[in-house]
Amino acid sequence: MGGAPDRRLLIVAGEPSGDVHAARLVTSLRERGAVDVRGVAGPALVAAGVQALAPMETLAVMGFTGVVGRLPKIRGVFSALERAAREWRPQAAVLVDSPGFNFRLGPRLHRAGVRVYYYIAPQVWAWHAERARQMAAWVSRLAVVFPFEEPLFREAGVETRWVGHPLLDDLAPEMDEATWRRELGLAPTARVLGLMPGSRRQEIERHLGLLLETARRLKRDRPDLEAVVALPPREPGSEPEIERNADAVIVRGRTRATQAYALACAVASGTATLETALFGTPLVVIYRTGWLNWELGRRLVRLERIGLPNIVAGEEVAPELLQSALEPEALAACLAPWLDDPARRDAQRRKLAKVRETLGGPGASARAAEWLWEMVA
Repeated sequence: MGGAPDRRLLIVAGEPSGDVHAARLVTSLRERGAVDVRGVAGPALVAAGVQALAPMETLAVMGFTGVVGRLPKIRGVFSALERAAREWRPQAAVLVDSPGFNFRLGPRLHRAGVRVYYYIAPQVWAWHAERARQMAAWVSRLAVVFPFEEPLFREAGVETRWVGHPLLDDLAPEMDEATWRRELGLAPTARVLGLMPGSRRQEIERHLGLLLETARRLKRDRPDLEAVVALPPREPGSEPEIERNADAVIVRGRTRATQAYALACAVASGTATLETALFGTPLVVIYRTGWLNWELGRRLVRLERIGLPNIVAGEEVAPELLQSALEPEALAACLAPWLDDPARRDAQRRKLAKVRETLGGPGASARAAEWLWEMVA
């Protein structure tokens, strides 16, 4: 009684959405029994009881050029994880997305005798399809969140299972619409435009100004229009922060309510685009990055579209404005019909319904935890 847990897991989550999904996985594991989890953890994993050997923020860098300035710290995290694998001897390592780091760590852990459970597959179908074959040499099990990924990785020789998408486990607004409007000081009849510049500092710096300019253009002829800029909370569970300027209400901690209750949204490419689509809210996928990152990415990415809703649906269900195409005038032109015309808005909602139909229902975290629990039994 009261002894140390039999199951020891090393975990690596290198960015905010992965941290949240990994935390749900850990919570589901603990419903099955005692488990000691340590590794690279953000606020959500720490709140779930994971011992942080290194903070997630060390790995949360953007693009090819963003890594260079962090290399010494990243190498330090790498060494700490290898040392933990060698001295602590976990039964498995749970690697969550973040292929830039995990594709270097995973093979070394495998050679050290640690089985690798990869949760949320790296998007090799966008970058390097041959990486799927490489994973077969060092991944024991791969839990994927998109149905089309399972045959792709299985054909490459990786033991793969589609567990569903963890977003569907608790996709709900933080509050009802009337409460949200009162909290943000929005009139009951105001039309609302949602603006989501991203979760990382670099994304916010690149996107926020042009989103506010877009709002200014749209509000000139629409006196009842309110723009809401939704930013992530500084810490999970922290109180919302709300400020208002002449262009918009800026709020931290009310992203899902904004996604659900806005008439239309402009959303930085990433998990938030998928959330918005699952709420059925018409959206434009936006993204702008540095010139070098863009040129390198353009040569490597093998997809016609980068927005997750479009990839999941297999067709364009959300317009994309990227890099030089992302200008306030163009963005306003995309958003205006959804703000002004209920019929156009409803038609777009019907197109977005294909995303939810493709992803299925909730339960991904529990299914992923069950498969992992079997592996370390």
